[in-house]
Amino acid sequence: MKKSLVAVSVIVVLGAAWTGTSWYTGKMLEQHMGEVVADANTQLKAHYPRAGVKLVYQDYQRGLFSSSVRFVLQPDGDAPENVLKQGDEIAFLESIDHGPFPAAQLKKLNLIPSMASVHTELQNNATVKDLFDVTKGKSPVNADTRVGYSGDTASVIHLLPVDYQKNTSKFEFSGATVNLDVAKDMKKMDLDAKTDSFSFTSPNQWGQLEKVTLSGLNLTSNTHQGQFKVSVGDGSLNVDNIGINIDGKDAAQLAGFKLKSNFGEDQQNLKGQIDYSLDSLKIQGADFGSGKLSLKIDKLDEQALKQFSDTYNQQVMQLMQQSEQLDPQVYQQQVTAMLLSNLPILLKGNPSITIDPLSWKNSKGESTFTLQLDMKDPAASTTPAQTEDQLISQLVSKVDAKLTIPVDMATELTTQTAKVEGYSGDDAEKLAKQQVQGLAAMGQMFKLTTLQDNAITSTFHYADNQVDLNGQKMSLQQFAGLFGVFGGPEIPAQPAPQQQAVPAQPDAPVPTAPAQ
Repeated sequence: MKKSLVAVSVIVVLGAAWTGTSWYTGKMLEQHMGEVVADANTQLKAHYPRAGVKLVYQDYQRGLFSSSVRFVLQPDGDAPENVLKQGDEIAFLESIDHGPFPAAQLKKLNLIPSMASVHTELQNNATVKDLFDVTKGKSPVNADTRVGYSGDTASVIHLLPVDYQKNTSKFEFSGATVNLDVAKDMKKMDLDAKTDSFSFTSPNQWGQLEKVTLSGLNLTSNTHQGQFKVSVGDGSLNVDNIGINIDGKDAAQLAGFKLKSNFGEDQQNLKGQIDYSLDSLKIQGADFGSGKLSLKIDKLDEQALKQFSDTYNQQVMQLMQQSEQLDPQVYQQQVTAMLLSNLPILLKGNPSITIDPLSWKNSKGESTFTLQLDMKDPAASTTPAQTEDQLISQLVSKVDAKLTIPVDMATELTTQTAKVEGYSGDDAEKLAKQQVQGLAAMGQMFKLTTLQDNAITSTFHYADNQVDLNGQKMSLQQFAGLFGVFGGPEIPAQPAPQQQAVPAQPDAPVPTAPAQ
């Protein structure tokens, strides 16, 4: 009897403690709701200054163990570039289970003490009605978020499957799951997103029905804010298959696309690496091979990058306000001009770019290209450049580049291309050999390439206004004279290094593609 009494007493005490704590948590949430919203608006202005939106909360109702609230994104002002117009709003309905052991977390057997567990859904209104039409009246997105006492959040976000068709256009989406952990100050963020497939079908410019399908997509990101508010960290994107189908026939298929990035800080500089790879490319069933690219960046001044990003984005946003009045070609020219005018800002830290390698491989061999490019800050020069070659000397410190294309590999790639264009097997091979041999001969004639070990090769080195092209040394002005640029003088012919001659080929009629 005494043991039963003790047990009941313990349960009553624990129940009272939980009730009291839950009530206190609910009260604390209510008291700090304004602070949370103000902080969110600060972050919105910092990260999306041109969005022109603000967050408000409405209809807060506090209970003993749970509360509810409505968060609303509204236009902040009436600037033309605002993402929402006056009268529009995007509202989120939130149900909040109070801590320290929110009921929603207990159902998942998660016993980590938390301030709250929040279930979020998008509210159906005029602004987002089209989205709800696609998902047949259900919220297209919902999220369950655990809020820690530190203010950090851990969310599981679900995007609903979609099967939507309008006329001949169709969108199919298997749905997605996103795991998102965000620090209270938004300076650290971890993301993991997965979806099985999505596809989009629509008529192309020739009236053919074109379907693009992506399957097995996985995106991860682990980033934190650097000392100059630039995000650094790791990220990856994997796609199992990308398919393009035209009028029911497979036009192209890309398998095993991978992207991996890693960026970090070295004092005030940013350095990192991006790796791309593709396991297989098939066009109309023909195997075109696989490729990879490794790109490294070093000594990129972080503060200069932030200045470049802010300045360029601000100019583009201002241009976008006039985009409807501008011809598309003029608009593109102005965007390009803005980019080029701001690029020198990025050279403050004397950055370097390395490509090692860019390669493409098929059954007959592998072609590779490598590059080491060391840049200079033009602002460090004491005298302004008067000519284009002087400008290059102020911008570029060193260039080392090497290209290797095996003849057999190039012939196989060109043969497959000719087959896709409609040539028969023998004609495609003959045409490919002629084209590759012609390319090799032209490269040697213009002294751009040599032929060594049955491979088309080229080496280029530049430093201190001197160029070494395939062993032939000259000044930058003389190199420019080879191609008639910069107004440079033409250099006299010099003995070329010993190299294999391209075998002479008997005259033969060029194969013609069959009529389509």
